[in-house]
Amino acid sequence: MTGATSCSGGYERFAAGLAAGRFRALPSPARTAVRRGLGTLPGGAFRGRAARAQRFAAEADQGLPWAYLAWISYVSEPWRRRLLETPDDRARQDYGRRWEQTAGARPLDRLLALNIETYLLDDLLVKADRMSMAHSLEVRSPFLDTELVELALRLAPRLKVRGLSLKRVLKHAVADLLPKDVLRRPKRGFGVPLDRWFREDLETYAGSMLGPGARVRSHLVGHELDGLLAEHRARTSNHGHALWTLLTLELFLRANDW
Repeated sequence: MTGATSCSGGYERFAAGLAAGRFRALPSPARTAVRRGLGTLPGGAFRGRAARAQRFAAEADQGLPWAYLAWISYVSEPWRRRLLETPDDRARQDYGRRWEQTAGARPLDRLLALNIETYLLDDLLVKADRMSMAHSLEVRSPFLDTELVELALRLAPRLKVRGLSLKRVLKHAVADLLPKDVLRRPKRGFGVPLDRWFREDLETYAGSMLGPGARVRSHLVGHELDGLLAEHRARTSNHGHALWTLLTLELFLRANDW
């Protein structure tokens, strides 16, 4: 489904990108009230949509493409700068250049193009290729057929995303092939409760792996890493995805004796 999601607006963040402008147009007191109201909800409320709404409201003021980048980042930009001794902005500058190359196009078309050139190439397809090759499998995504992608990208944005109604063209195309309960079923991803894990099951393990002897500390600002861990334990912020990223890096460094 990788190609379908990337070309037909299958992620909620595409709808969020379209809504960001309307949110920014609200008076500042109204935006603040919305954030405070969302902050009173547990992240798991409404099938996890509360957490996504909180993240949307927290980042939307940046505008596109930076709000979109924040929504897909595992380590927030402020924490990236705090954790690195000398933060490098080359990747962000390239991201901005790619966005500017589509100036004048419709917002959804720009978001889809940016997603195809970055997240699809550098994340989703890389993962699929590495995992399939690790098991001697040749994998192809039928939704990335050249002619199908070109057709999908030519379609009007209103046919792809309308509010939180996603993959509208794809669902219409297979409406006579699938049962209605399948077509209407909410999207189910592969999310795991990282925030909770790093406060319960993995808290001691992560504290040990990322503690004073961690190899990753030779690449990071140690006291800032301690601050990240402390904030998460104190529940003042949710850094589950950032901790997962750093723990993965630590395991990689140890496995390769770096």
